[in-house]
Amino acid sequence: MSKPIDAVAVENISKILGEYTTGPKITKMFSLLGFFDYDLQRQTDNQWFKASTKWRRLDETIRHECNASHNSRPFFRAIQYIARPQDFISKLEEWGRLRYEINECLIFYGYCLDDSGRIASAKTATTFSEAQLRLKTLSARLTELNVHPLVMKFCNEQFLQGDYFHAIFEASKGVVNRIQQLSGIQKDGNSLVSTVFSDKQPILVIKGNMLATETDRDIYSGLRNLLRTVIFLYRNPKAHTPKIYDPSSVDDAVQAFVIMSAAQTMLDSVVNVRDFL
Repeated sequence: MSKPIDAVAVENISKILGEYTTGPKITKMFSLLGFFDYDLQRQTDNQWFKASTKWRRLDETIRHECNASHNSRPFFRAIQYIARPQDFISKLEEWGRLRYEINECLIFYGYCLDDSGRIASAKTATTFSEAQLRLKTLSARLTELNVHPLVMKFCNEQFLQGDYFHAIFEASKGVVNRIQQLSGIQKDGNSLVSTVFSDKQPILVIKGNMLATETDRDIYSGLRNLLRTVIFLYRNPKAHTPKIYDPSSVDDAVQAFVIMSAAQTMLDSVVNVRDFL
């Protein structure tokens, strides 16, 4: 649940935004958004007036507009105006730094700035350690665990927003799709796994594993059961049924991706027996 935007948030965000814009751009923004420009008024009254610092100028006007409108929309509009992705197209590191700094503040109020430059709802952080954990990108956490690239590509903005269901579901579909591509079999779910990894008539086998010994068969069974785990835990559950994992839990999300990474890594070593017929 989000918290009301207060003067502390406005001041902190103003200090951040002031580092990523210029005085003339602030003047233009105030004009386009219809915000009252205190500096412009003071310059009219006194030609010798020295312009305010950028962050103080932003802070004063944003607080005024929020108080006048009795809501936080002016605050968010100012962020979205300055944090426009198209203005950072050739400055990717700067864009990432701006988003991180803004979200360091917003996450305590139940909001985040997403990669499209829009303000989105987010799970409110209540402690410093929680905020730091969630501000660390999902891809960064999983890179440390050497998660398979075919799983990594599904790690996206769901992380900051505190709900990982969609990313986990898409990654599980990626495992199923790869089995279909490797085998040429277009079945789905457990039926696909049972057909492709059959003990009697396998289509995909682990390279070098001829299923000749009990150990070979145990390893092959382990791969089959790992793939079934991905399907039953993450691919098949519907939106209305209870899940064995919490879609808002960081630990559960990481665990899901690690399991699917293990599945994709084992699929790296399989071969299609039909290629040798």
